[in-house]
Amino acid sequence: MNKRKLSFCLLEALIFGLSIIHSACGQNVSETAPPTVITADVCNMSLITSIEGNVETILKKCVCNALNKDVDCNELGITELPNLISFPKGIHIASFEGNKISSLNAQTFYNGRDIFELDLSLNRIDFVSVKAFEAFKSLRRLDLSHNRLWNLPSNAFQGLANLRRLDLSFNDLLTVFPELFTHLAELRELNLRSNPLQELDSKHFADLKKLEVLNLESTLLKVIPDHIFTFTPRLKTLNLANNQLTYVPTDALEVLDHVKSLDLSGNPIEVIPPGAFRGMSGVVNLYLDRMTSLKKIEKYAFGDMIHLQELHCSYNFLLSEIHELAFVRKINNEKVPLSQLFLRQNDLKSIPKSLLNWNEDMELHIRDNALYCDCNMEWMVNIKLKNNFQTHARCGGPADFEGMYLTDLKDNELTCGLQLSDVVLIVCAVATAVLILVLVVAFLLWRRSYAGYRKPYFYAIPKNKHINDIDYTGGDDGI
Repeated sequence: MNKRKLSFCLLEALIFGLSIIHSACGQNVSETAPPTVITADVCNMSLITSIEGNVETILKKCVCNALNKDVDCNELGITELPNLISFPKGIHIASFEGNKISSLNAQTFYNGRDIFELDLSLNRIDFVSVKAFEAFKSLRRLDLSHNRLWNLPSNAFQGLANLRRLDLSFNDLLTVFPELFTHLAELRELNLRSNPLQELDSKHFADLKKLEVLNLESTLLKVIPDHIFTFTPRLKTLNLANNQLTYVPTDALEVLDHVKSLDLSGNPIEVIPPGAFRGMSGVVNLYLDRMTSLKKIEKYAFGDMIHLQELHCSYNFLLSEIHELAFVRKINNEKVPLSQLFLRQNDLKSIPKSLLNWNEDMELHIRDNALYCDCNMEWMVNIKLKNNFQTHARCGGPADFEGMYLTDLKDNELTCGLQLSDVVLIVCAVATAVLILVLVVAFLLWRRSYAGYRKPYFYAIPKNKHINDIDYTGGDDGI
């Protein structure tokens, strides 16, 4: 019995010891294991929304489409996103467009490793924290347009090493720090349109070596720093429209020999001077529309743009002169091989025949100009271009042709001779001049005859002589 009891005690002791060891090991494992992260699945998460002023929580409103590989959370009235949002594997596009989201913090998104496109446009976002998009390692396109952003921290886009397109248009950004783009080495397209930036630093885009499209339209810019585009050698499209530039920023633009499209429309520039686009030999499309102060385009203005195909220069209501050498390159007198010229609604009276090498493959758009239809316009009546522009071009003068289309004119009508009104004025002027001349001559003759008439000479009788003693046959001295 004693042996059996001893064996039983030893067995209990062994079991107790093993339990203690297991407990200790289990405690150690629990201490070293990472805590469980509870995320919000975007396809099943609860969303705080506001519909007609009523704030409520709704379930499963985002639509995940495995076939299209996207998640649609558009226009749900979302006011606040939950933290740690996770996107299912295989979803590439996420859109939260048209909601009422006001802020994005570092914990908003947890897992977006497969997301290529993220759309947060048309919200009310006015705050983005540091590293707010760090979860999107594969993101290619980010749209934050039409929000209320007025400032962005320098590390807001940290982690977006693969981003290609960034849209920040239609916000309230007063300044953009150059460090903001430090992490965006692969960026190809940047849209800053309609932000009150007012000025830029020469190193703003220093880290965007691969940038191809830059939109700075309506950003209240008055000056473009001289060296700002030195760091963007691959730039192909540049939009500087609707700013406050009073001159063509030639020194800043001359390094952009690879730019294909340039837009300077809507700037208060008065004159396009010679060599204004020096160095921009690669430009194919140039836009100079709606420039309310533009009056004159001088010689050699476009001569350096040897690949220019389209010039859009319309709705410039003060533009009255384009020099006949405007498209000539000064160093060799060669003309730009333009194929389309848009000159609608300007104040042009004529187009020089020598302006371009006109041919049947070219288009000329010149409607709504008050053309003066005299002999200098005869070439425009006869020439054949691709778009038959004569059917839309009207005469603004002389009075006999006012309102007529060029197609209604005959060659023998377009003369540079005097009109009847001009002849009447000249005849009246000549007649007046002759009359004045006759009067002047008559006056001079009258004055001469009057001056030659001599009054009678009355001699005084000396006191010692009698009147009968005077000799009337003497000399002129009367003695």
